Amino acid sequence: MKVQQKKERYKTLKSYPGIRKELASGKYVVGIYSNKKRLSQSFDKLDLALQWQMSFKRDSILGFLKEEDDREMKTEKVNTFKVIWERYKTEHLPSLEKSSQENRLLLAKFFVGMFDTELNQITPSLISKYILQKKEVALKSRSHRRKNFNQELKLLSAIFNWYKDEIDHTFSNPVIKKHKTLGVISKEPPRNKKMNLAEIKLFLDALKERPFWYDFALTQLLCAGRVQEIAGLQKKNVDFKSKRLIIKEVVVWSKQTKRFDHLKPIPKNGETREVFLCEQLSEVLEKRILGTISHSNYVFHEHGEPVSYRQIQYNYEWALIQAGLSDLFSGTHFLRHSMATLTRLVTGSLNSTQAVTGHKDFRLVQHYGEIDRDENRKAITAVEKHLTESNFF
Repeated sequence: MKVQQKKERYKTLKSYPGIRKELASGKYVVGIYSNKKRLSQSFDKLDLALQWQMSFKRDSILGFLKEEDDREMKTEKVNTFKVIWERYKTEHLPSLEKSSQENRLLLAKFFVGMFDTELNQITPSLISKYILQKKEVALKSRSHRRKNFNQELKLLSAIFNWYKDEIDHTFSNPVIKKHKTLGVISKEPPRNKKMNLAEIKLFLDALKERPFWYDFALTQLLCAGRVQEIAGLQKKNVDFKSKRLIIKEVVVWSKQTKRFDHLKPIPKNGETREVFLCEQLSEVLEKRILGTISHSNYVFHEHGEPVSYRQIQYNYEWALIQAGLSDLFSGTHFLRHSMATLTRLVTGSLNSTQAVTGHKDFRLVQHYGEIDRDENRKAITAVEKHLTESNFF
């Protein structure tokens, strides 16, 4: 990538060491060291600059010149994108979740070609050219599966915003909306996020051949949970006597291997939530907790260990294929969306829907405030009744 030369601010006067002419103002700038302190002064005329300089010893002038050279070299190094990235990685990444750190380290490989570019040369135009180059490489690759560079651009913008906030408030983020459009390699196929009742039944019926995953998916549906919440569900948080379970700990999987990395003590939105144990959910959890002999703390586990994300993906994809729904749905999140839609359909209430999913949408929080457990119980009971009357179970 061709980098333009940095515009000079000063002109060095070879005949007058220690004196430089500022190109913008035309003034003569003199620098010296006196009593271990750095002093500088600017003058409109060269003879006045010389007169002021001669009032100090030669060693002071040479010391100043060396310090200026060192400072220029340091500034040049700091201004490369690689150095900014290294500072971001050292100073900011440790404050993020481990999975987020891992993800950003992987995404950063995309920017290696920009590492040696000076920061003031990274313009919207340069980023556009870089994106188009990457796009051309992706299109020529027979094995490429990516659809766009959205995640990489999101990280790049985050790095620049961090740099602006922490280092240089005058910096302007060069990542613009146009780059997202330029980075589209192929359009994402339309995918539904919400199943209707018949589709949910087809999906779960297919999983009945695999009882463990049927129970896992039904629990996700009735809890309107994220898969990491169901995978991390702890036995101690299930209270059959009071008919409630607490969604608290969540599994975090490695971004690279998709295997269990650690158990996070709090859900994605930072708040625990209670779920009413309806009859169907109680039956599933009793079977998993009371019907098996295991010392594992997890409700859903294999040989005592938390399930991997790839196991969930594989079994959900298999069921979608068996149910003839693989062209319409993908991923592992559709049951959560489906329960939200089903709750809204049955109860006609956004309040009930929020109680079931635990969403903290900023557009709804002020209006609805805190949702109590009674609302959650009523909503889940109404949905279960509707499912029973529809011969779902």
